[in-house]
Amino acid sequence: MKSQIVVVVLAVIGVLASAFTAYRVATSVMSDQVVVSCRPDPGRSYCVYHRTTPALLATEYVIHIGIAPDRGLFYDIPYPASDLAATWNPDTALLTITMPGTELKIAEAEYRDR
Repeated sequence: MKSQIVVVVLAVIGVLASAFTAYRVATSVMSDQVVVSCRPDPGRSYCVYHRTTPALLATEYVIHIGIAPDRGLFYDIPYPASDLAATWNPDTALLTITMPGTELKIAEAEYRDR
């Protein structure tokens, strides 16, 4: 009897794990990434990327500053890409990301890839 309960519990865990994996794969396929702005740089070109990932209860928005879409500095934000604007100061390399009601200022030392 105990072995049957163990088998049922393991089967339920396996089904839940499979469902969760399928959900994660589906949301990663449905995610959308756009380039908000790129810094004009003769060396490495840094860009601000915005990724939208749909979820069950809420849509996830992430901005990413880096030299590649999967490498750099990540921030979770509550705004879609259409509500963002990014500007680069050519003298100080300060990045300013403007969102409704707020600004995020990021110094070059924070996003610079070493």
